[in-house]
Amino acid sequence: MRRLLPLIVVATLAAGCEGDTLLPAASPTQPTAQPIVINITNTNTNTVDRSDTGSAPAPSGSSGDGGTTSGVLPLPAYGEQVTRDYAAAHPNQVTHSCQLTDGDQAWAFLDGLIGVLQARDARWGFLCKDANCLTQARDVVAYRASAGDTGIWIVDVLGNHCPGPNDSPTMVRWGVLPFESVRRWVGHR
Repeated sequence: MRRLLPLIVVATLAAGCEGDTLLPAASPTQPTAQPIVINITNTNTNTVDRSDTGSAPAPSGSSGDGGTTSGVLPLPAYGEQVTRDYAAAHPNQVTHSCQLTDGDQAWAFLDGLIGVLQARDARWGFLCKDANCLTQARDVVAYRASAGDTGIWIVDVLGNHCPGPNDSPTMVRWGVLPFESVRRWVGHR
């Protein structure tokens, strides 16, 4: 029987059984340290920093002659400073810019910012979220860089939009996304 016991254990394990009944149970251990707390700072390194000292990168594409797509305007360099100045003058609008919790009045920040940007260039507007442009993005602005209503620069202007109870508050930011050749734009909601 002593010779058979190791064979029975091996056969039991090979058959897919746990074999826990043949081994002594491990006693659970209690944690000895406090859980690790991780703070997320919402730093996005994938965006292109726009300041008044730089110009927007040209969109990628081909005109057929080896050059870049013609007829596309660069993103205006003044946009970031206008956005930061507007946010500094209207901090309550930034704080209450979440449409899910603050309702229709939460559009005050984007409506006001786009109005100020349009005073300099009527090509600023809202990013369409659907084909008919019945829904607009709630935390970005768009700059129409071509002749039609497509071909736009999209800029994320509100970081941590609609924060949860333990999240950091909404903040102004300037996160330029890659050029979009087919997304739609609209001047007013």
